[in-house]
Amino acid sequence: MLLSNPDRGSQVRAVAELPRVIEVTEPPPRGLGLKDRLGLARERLRQAAEQGIRIRVYEVALDLDMSEFHFARQFRAAYGCSPHVFYDEVRAAQAQRLLTEGCTPGQAARRIGLRRPAELRALLAKRLGVAASA
Repeated sequence: MLLSNPDRGSQVRAVAELPRVIEVTEPPPRGLGLKDRLGLARERLRQAAEQGIRIRVYEVALDLDMSEFHFARQFRAAYGCSPHVFYDEVRAAQAQRLLTEGCTPGQAARRIGLRRPAELRALLAKRLGVAASA
């Protein structure tokens, strides 16, 4: 999509879909136990993955007032996988739903926050063991 700039008369290329970055929300209330804080973190990761928002594990850990490595250890102990693996599995499941609804691999990749269909194929092969075209 091209937009014209009235001041200069030149054209500026607008980028339709840039990767979104999740905004830091307010920290969890004080007094929550570890299990509740990990539940909030899991929900935040799930929502970001389903909405195609890029989120970094260290950002979630900082919101919980934990180090990245302590958070990853506690998350793995509570849910059986690392936060990154959980995030990727939710993204892969969302992509598979989009593909079964009739989206092209490129559309599905962009909706879950990936830049190219090749990244989607790699994610699906790694997490679900299926090809994007299937």
